[in-house]
Amino acid sequence: MRIRFMIPATLVVSLVLLGSTCPAADSVEVSGSPPHRSDANIIGTLHDTELDPARKGTIQVEGFIEDTEIDPTGIVALRPDIFKKGRFSAFDALVHVCAEREIDLKYHFSPELRTHVIDSIGGKENWWYAAHYHGGGMVEEPVHRMDTHPYKDWMRIEVYPVPQERVDEIQRAFRAEVERLERNGNKVVVPEVRITTPNQNLRFADVEVKPHGLRSDIFQPDVLAAADIMLSLADEGRISLDLTWLDNIASTLVQGYYFTRFNDEEAYGRAGFTFSMGEKYFQAKRQRRFGGNFFHMTSDIRVIVSPEYMHWQWTDLSRGGRTARGSQGADGVTAPAARAGREATPKPSER
Repeated sequence: MRIRFMIPATLVVSLVLLGSTCPAADSVEVSGSPPHRSDANIIGTLHDTELDPARKGTIQVEGFIEDTEIDPTGIVALRPDIFKKGRFSAFDALVHVCAEREIDLKYHFSPELRTHVIDSIGGKENWWYAAHYHGGGMVEEPVHRMDTHPYKDWMRIEVYPVPQERVDEIQRAFRAEVERLERNGNKVVVPEVRITTPNQNLRFADVEVKPHGLRSDIFQPDVLAAADIMLSLADEGRISLDLTWLDNIASTLVQGYYFTRFNDEEAYGRAGFTFSMGEKYFQAKRQRRFGGNFFHMTSDIRVIVSPEYMHWQWTDLSRGGRTARGSQGADGVTAPAARAGREATPKPSER
């Protein structure tokens, strides 16, 4: 099958970074060279994705570190089970900069949460983070493990105090994922996957997820990312899809795979798919901006443990960010509402 879709430069970056895609219906053929052959049409291959020390990111730790450049040289990942040599997470950047500045950062790895936990910074407890990739439009507070959040060129990271209740609810979500994983014998089984489009409303139950090695430049071979959920459905012949590699959109550094077709519907112009994923508690919890389960990270680099749900929906920015049902976007946020978020101060070529 040959792809008919071309992504124009006018496709809005916020839509793309969230993961644009469209539905279709049947088997898929893989063109490309992932280690696991999938019933999916994969267009393009990753290349030239090494971190560039000249494209420094920035980090801020409230009350301790003002905006400081992140030099990726010499930063080592605390999760070698996740990252390949030379790659690291937002958490690793925090640890590195705090060590350089002699700031007292205490943390530990929690097996029951499957992540590192910040105990205190400078003697103060209850911290969380927000992050911003080049072109994402704002700094967002995700419900995502900081030590699996890949660092990318021109990334911005903010670390700040939050109420104890916020830490507790995030940790409850992480704990629920680990418990689900253990109940399923350490197999990742997603209870509900949905695709909502103008012409389709699809639901898949208990999707077992297998690795496909899309981002072999960043992750270890058996690491699972959100994209593996959809590719696993394609493996079973339950959905047909296209997955397309993009280097840039206009001046925005992208370097990622995007779902551009599900079954018979394709992304076009300013319309395509965005996704929300995680525990349903945060899907139901309204957000005033991007964050929670709905944030600017493409599905090929969003590492998963065992989410409760994944929901792809059609978002048409030419119609005010409406979804397939004309309602608000995932987690109660429409695409244009991004400007109401925690504004970043990107450089002209920041991601």
